[in-house]
Amino acid sequence: MKPLTITTSHVPAGLALEVTGDLDYTNAQRLRHAAQEAVLPPGRCLVVDLSELGFCDSSGITALIAVRNQAVAAGSEMILVAVPAGTRRLLRMTGLDQVFDMRDGPRSLTGP
Repeated sequence: MKPLTITTSHVPAGLALEVTGDLDYTNAQRLRHAAQEAVLPPGRCLVVDLSELGFCDSSGITALIAVRNQAVAAGSEMILVAVPAGTRRLLRMTGLDQVFDMRDGPRSLTGP
């Protein structure tokens, strides 16, 4: 098991959360908390970079849904970038690939 780290930074679109390690039932609440602490003005975008995500279980998926709902309620958008194949497969199987805006990588992201 890889420890979870969440790093916050500013990007041209708004704010980025870089999620590294394993996102599971033991720590999914940390992602929710990090998103709540991130002050994102309406009309801006929350970019969740999953390029270094090692593992994600159903609790992690639930946390991603909660973070998206929070962003939308605040008048913002959320984009998942660099979603690993296993997590992308889970999102596709559950139909959540139709809910999340997913993009290939954060380096080319310049706006929503």
